[in-house]
Amino acid sequence: MQEALRSLQDRLAPAEEIFFTWLMRVFAAATLAGSAWIDDAPPLGLGALIIAIYVAVRVATQFGNLAAAAPFENRALKTVFAVGALVLLGFSFVSVVIFIDRLALSVAS
Repeated sequence: MQEALRSLQDRLAPAEEIFFTWLMRVFAAATLAGSAWIDDAPPLGLGALIIAIYVAVRVATQFGNLAAAAPFENRALKTVFAVGALVLLGFSFVSVVIFIDRLALSVAS
């Protein structure tokens, strides 16, 4: 049992490294984007949109790496794993942006 668990952890480590590396980048980009969207200045909103699009494109290009690093042998499971990781990264971005927006609204009111 311990050997099977250790084997799964060893196979999952490369995928975790990719995911958590991009998670920190997504958090940073979402914080910048959320902070820029607080102010109604058009140049900041445009900058936030450019940052959000850039990070979305860069995260989407990691699909192949996530699928290759998935701890499964089955191709369908690898694809589901990679899509799930990308969805989690997308939800993380949206969550941080909403949190910053709500925080700003609570401070402003």
